[in-house]
Amino acid sequence: MIKYRDTLLTNIHKQIETWYDQEVPISHDDLYRFLHSLNGTSGTIGLTDLSDLSRLLLEQMDDMPAKKWPTSEWRAFLQELITLCCEKRPEREVFFEAPTLRREPPCEQQPLVLILDDDVTLLMYLKEYLEKRNWSVIATVYPHKALDYFHDMNPDCFILDLNIPETDGFQVMQTISEKIKKQYVPTTIISIDCQRETRLHAYRLGADDVMCKPLDMEELVVRLERQLRRKSWMNSILFLDELTGVNNRNSFVDTYQRLLSDAQRTNTPFSLAFLDIDFFKGVNDTYGHLIGDEVLTRFAAFIGQSAEKQDVLFRYGGEEFILLMPRTTVQTGKARLEQMLSAFCSLTFDAPAGMFSLSFSGGIVQVDDPQQPHTYWIEEADTALYAAKNAGRRRIQAALLTETHDSPKVKLKVAIIDDDPMIRVMLADSIKVSFDGWIHVDIQAYEEGAAFFASTWHQGQEPYLVILDGLMPQMDGLEVLQKIRNLPNAKKYTVIMLTGRTEEQDIVRALQLGADDYMTKPFSTRELDARITRLVKRML
Repeated sequence: MIKYRDTLLTNIHKQIETWYDQEVPISHDDLYRFLHSLNGTSGTIGLTDLSDLSRLLLEQMDDMPAKKWPTSEWRAFLQELITLCCEKRPEREVFFEAPTLRREPPCEQQPLVLILDDDVTLLMYLKEYLEKRNWSVIATVYPHKALDYFHDMNPDCFILDLNIPETDGFQVMQTISEKIKKQYVPTTIISIDCQRETRLHAYRLGADDVMCKPLDMEELVVRLERQLRRKSWMNSILFLDELTGVNNRNSFVDTYQRLLSDAQRTNTPFSLAFLDIDFFKGVNDTYGHLIGDEVLTRFAAFIGQSAEKQDVLFRYGGEEFILLMPRTTVQTGKARLEQMLSAFCSLTFDAPAGMFSLSFSGGIVQVDDPQQPHTYWIEEADTALYAAKNAGRRRIQAALLTETHDSPKVKLKVAIIDDDPMIRVMLADSIKVSFDGWIHVDIQAYEEGAAFFASTWHQGQEPYLVILDGLMPQMDGLEVLQKIRNLPNAKKYTVIMLTGRTEEQDIVRALQLGADDYMTKPFSTRELDARITRLVKRML
């Protein structure tokens, strides 16, 4: 982190020198933005003393009327901060996390908690309390967003209030009751209504626990930990996907290694296909998640029945499936998959809105180097799948191993909108490292929202992740968020708000405008990486 620390200190000195040279009063907003940016950046890169001091100065400014700041006044106001910056020495490296700590695979070890509650104060408190225990938390005040998160992100546990203005907790429970039965997601009801009939009704709908408000936070954590241990144990012994009945990811590695060993011993070919239902998210959006679940179940059954007896099908995640094809060359496997595709396209699905048909796309690769790990071949097949999608979908693409890594295809676009250049550079570096070897991303940074909307870069067909600062000059972060949500294709944008604001009304407004998550500065890039990974898995 030393390069970020030195760059920040250099920028601070340059700003102070600029203000000295101009010899005219600076505006209240300019001084506030300077301290706000400094507070978030310095805390994030480990300069906690500088972050604490800038936060104190911000609090003092909050109690002041807006005014012009002559040189003598702002110099006296910032004197302690200027002195502290001058005392910093380049040779003292600062780490915001242990340098020897090995980066874990993207967020796999963190349990994901989904919370639905219309009380934003409690929502914020629960989120912060649980995140301090190294849990990932997705929180929302909207039942329809909670249902989307539940289906798309497969949380490890679900906490919901019964008293929600748009609907009520029982209706939410009723909507997901079938999914809860098929896929074990521990569900805890929190409510001021703890009468016996209320509790019994919750349990009948599938709730695992009921807690009365006000909550005992220590007890809540103990209960959640018990449920998570039980879920972890069940996941470790269950190797079938609860929804579709095919193999799940828990059994993939062992099966892959077994089939690879057989192929080596018998000197026979071995292929791996990555399959994905085309426009599946549109099915959920148009017909609902129950119809989406039916599509997944029928697709898995269709592929399983159409495949050869020795083939093994896995649900890899969402609408993605992997088919292991022993004793099969890539040419033969591609031809067989094309026959399956043609037959699948003739199937129809019933929905209240009418009948519809679907297609799928696939990428296939022949595993011809046993020294390469299974992740390598999955990536090759996935890249071929993306090529099939990019070519119009409804097709099977064989991996071109000599070209795959020469011309990687962008699968996700990431926009960083922040007026602080340090934050933009640091986030871009962190995201590049986080996604390296996983998916190909195109990262663009903007110092303000107008530049983002003025570019044509954000008008592509790829999904977009927008990391958005809450307080910026000209167009405020909340204004940018509102404009994004008013776009005709707003669903392709997932937004994380980064803000130094801690006032309840600002976070309420961000959630109401459709922010998918928020973090307050200063923040740990490690924690941000984990949240981004969760959201990206949902997007893709």
